[in-house]
Amino acid sequence: MKVCAVVVTYNRKELLGECLTSLLNQTRAVDEIVVVDNASTDGTYEYVKSNDLLKDNVTYLELNANVGGAGGFYKGMRYSYSVGCDYAWIMDDDTIPTPTALQELLNATETIGEKFSFLASSVFGPNNEAMNVPSVDQSPSSNGNSDWYKYLSKSIVRINGASFVSLLIPRDVITKCGYPCKDYFIWGDDTEYTMRIIKDYGPSYYVGKSIVIHKRVVSKPVSVKNEQNPVRIKMFYYFMRNNLVTRKAYNGRLHCYATSALYFTTIFSVLFHSNKKWMRIKTIIRAINDFNFKRYDSKSFKNRYKLDGQERGLKIESKLIHQANQD
Repeated sequence: MKVCAVVVTYNRKELLGECLTSLLNQTRAVDEIVVVDNASTDGTYEYVKSNDLLKDNVTYLELNANVGGAGGFYKGMRYSYSVGCDYAWIMDDDTIPTPTALQELLNATETIGEKFSFLASSVFGPNNEAMNVPSVDQSPSSNGNSDWYKYLSKSIVRINGASFVSLLIPRDVITKCGYPCKDYFIWGDDTEYTMRIIKDYGPSYYVGKSIVIHKRVVSKPVSVKNEQNPVRIKMFYYFMRNNLVTRKAYNGRLHCYATSALYFTTIFSVLFHSNKKWMRIKTIIRAINDFNFKRYDSKSFKNRYKLDGQERGLKIESKLIHQANQD
């Protein structure tokens, strides 16, 4: 069984180093570690290259342009699929798995004993605070009752989605359901992808014994209304546009209209209570308009279930510091 860890990074070389070191110290060794560098400008490439431990144990893909987290996971999962990995274990560079994180995920596959779309680790912040908490899947089982607690004695709970912070995804899922939507760039790609693979492949589970630390700067939920960084305020365009695309695809037009109405309500809230109000309002209006007029790669979204081209022997447009030996 071959497990490939896929780590997407951008301008956080120290965190990346900590993430990679934790991956190399797993009690169940990772078969290959793939770093997708989104054209970092802080010397990440040189940092990894100068570290003998990292450069000799990591497949490093340095992209020619920043394609966002969504594009990074798209590239990384394509690579893991192309080299025949049985599982892709995906995460951002600020995810620090504890030593038994992978082993507990693999133990859970045996406990469940049936097909699943993904397994998610239990995520905590640096101060042991709750982070990236998924919702419990309370959909009815064959007799009409919810069975989310079926494996509760083994610290496993059925969930209805998750963020890309330590997910174990079987190869067959990728074969049937494709890769994350690269056009999402940032935010919402994990929501759309996990909804897609649950819907079309099988249930997903939260594994309480598989623990990772998420060293995100802000542990609270993100909000265009409260964000103070001007760069991140503008990035909320993707948050809202992508959410509308996903809502329409999986929840229908009425739910999509309700989400749009919520965003218009946010405009009035911002108008009376926020600084940088015009930047926030322009971001919200642009997201809604671009969704309504399909000013995004709608063709790519429609084709998201398809694998692009011949995956084995895939050519990656990037630098390779080191490529792990293949069987």
